[in-house]
Amino acid sequence: MKKYLYQDLYELEEKHWWHISKRKLVIEFINKFKPSINPKILDLGCGSGKNVEVLDKIGKAWGIDKSREAIMFCKKRGLKRIKLGEGENIPFKSQNFDVVTLLDVLEHVQEKPTLEEISRVLNKSGILIINVPAFNWLWSQWDEVLQHKRRYTRKMLEKALSENGFKIVKISYWLPYLSIPVILIRFVKSKIFKTNYPSDFKLSSPIINWFFQKISYIERQIVARYYIPFGTSLICVAVKK
Repeated sequence: MKKYLYQDLYELEEKHWWHISKRKLVIEFINKFKPSINPKILDLGCGSGKNVEVLDKIGKAWGIDKSREAIMFCKKRGLKRIKLGEGENIPFKSQNFDVVTLLDVLEHVQEKPTLEEISRVLNKSGILIINVPAFNWLWSQWDEVLQHKRRYTRKMLEKALSENGFKIVKISYWLPYLSIPVILIRFVKSKIFKTNYPSDFKLSSPIINWFFQKISYIERQIVARYYIPFGTSLICVAVKK
C-alpha cells in the first residue's frame, strides 16, 4: 500500500462502514468457529492496528506488519503487542495461536510461503480467517495504488488453501451491491486523478455511511448462515487439514 494512505486508514478504520462491517463479520466467525475463552489471535498485516485493538477485547491479540508506517500508527493507538515482520517469516513460535486473521493481505503477498507460515504458527484446532478482493475483471487503478498482485475467485482461493494444507469450513462472497458503483466511481476517478489516486474509503457523507452500515448488518446475517454467490470481496474460514 502506498505510504500516503496510512494516515487515511488510521482516520477511517474505526468509523467507515466497510471497515466496521468486516471486523464484525470476523468476530462473528471467531465466536462461531473458535468459541474458546480468551483465544490467542494474530492479525497478519495489521495496518494501522484498529483490528488488533478490537480483537484484543475478545481474546489476546497480536499484530505484525512489514510497513514501518503501519507500526508507527499502531503505536499511536497505544498498542503494545505489535511486531515488524512479514508473512513469509512470522516472528512467533510454532502452534502459538488459536486464530490468525489475514484481512485483505493475501492479494499482496506470495501465497505459498505465507500460508505455510500461518499453518506453522496456528495450533492444531486453530482457524484462519481470510478476506480478499474478488474478481480480476473488477481490477482498477485502486488495486495498483494498494499494490495488489491479484484478485480472487472462490475457486482460486479454495485451490490456494487446499494446496497449502488448509480445508475451508465457510466461504462466501459479500458486498454484491457495490459492484456497479465501484466500477463507475473508479473509472471516473482514474480519468481525473492520474497521480496520487485518492482513497476509495473517503467518507462522502455521514448519511451514506449510516445507510451502508444498515445494509451491511443485514448482509452479515446472510453471510454468517448462508452463501452469497457474487460480490466485490470474498471471505472464508479455514482449518488445518
